[in-house]
Amino acid sequence: MSTIETGVASGEYTYLPIERVFFGPGIITRLRDELDRIGSRRLFLVTGQSIAQKTDLIARVEHAAGTKLAGVFSEIKQHAPMSRIRQAATAVGESKADTLISLGGGSPIDSTKIIVKELSQDFRRPTIPHIAVPTTLSAAEFSHIAGMTDEKLNRKTGFRDLRMVPRSVFLDPELTLPTPGWLWASSGIRSLDHAVEAVYSPNHQSYVDTLALEAISLLFQNLKLSTGDPVDLKSRLKCQLAAWMSFAGVVSVGTGLSHSIGRVIGATWNIPHGITSCLTLSEVMRMEARRNPERLALIARAEGKNTEGFHVDKVALEAADGVAELVRGLGLSKRLRDYGITKDDLPKIARDVGGRESADALEILARIW
Repeated sequence: MSTIETGVASGEYTYLPIERVFFGPGIITRLRDELDRIGSRRLFLVTGQSIAQKTDLIARVEHAAGTKLAGVFSEIKQHAPMSRIRQAATAVGESKADTLISLGGGSPIDSTKIIVKELSQDFRRPTIPHIAVPTTLSAAEFSHIAGMTDEKLNRKTGFRDLRMVPRSVFLDPELTLPTPGWLWASSGIRSLDHAVEAVYSPNHQSYVDTLALEAISLLFQNLKLSTGDPVDLKSRLKCQLAAWMSFAGVVSVGTGLSHSIGRVIGATWNIPHGITSCLTLSEVMRMEARRNPERLALIARAEGKNTEGFHVDKVALEAADGVAELVRGLGLSKRLRDYGITKDDLPKIARDVGGRESADALEILARIW
């Protein structure tokens, strides 16, 4: 053991086994090269109804692949209902596909991760390669976590396993143009949530801080701009890169109360995860500002706030205000009651959050009701 005093806390960082990330306008044209690299011949695409029925994205991906798709499953819905995932897994097996492509937001991407797990018989057999083509800013493509909904319990469950991470990712801002503005913006707040909670995590570390703070900076500079002017591909790509950076710390430093509340209310009340972050994040930050003002001050500076000469406690609250202002500016300010949640529901939600966070969760829920 070293006896040298560095002033830096010990820690551990886990890299996700993603082999390649392709990024840039029109980068989907490199798909054929990637398929050749991994020896793929039969592709199966997993997506949702809106992309299948309202856009030409499936045809564009098929053209980029340079081969006819072996199959398409386009019935994935929000929060990834398990019944649809099982249907998709059956269709993939019948198609004899050797590669999966997920196209869309977090639900198709998470569903495809579960399909990989199911087809491998819980990883007892080799996994089928998964290539993710995201059209939102959820960052699910960079995650080892896959969430799905148990429809009988009306509750979100999930798995965590590094073997579920996509093998390669294509961040092409041109493919995000059909994404509805509210979805693009709210999924951007979800990525902001990843980054913010990484910075004030009790397990925070320098490597993660650097990426998370840059993600915060990029989102504050570009999310509203890219939502208001969707054809600004430069700002959209910067948001995609921010989403990538935002997830750098989730495996190694974890998430916080904003994510914990979001997991409980999302599936039960059918609230998109991006919207749950819009509801919870700024208020959780206000709570954290009392406990970790120095960490929140870092976030305020990344947001572009002028912090020179101000007391750290004031600067910490400015960070929370900045997030609330961004959410309002995107037209995403909502209350829990807007989604049919009653005051009587709040104690149960807090209990479902569980553990030592329950009391804090109830305080936050009361504020955002």
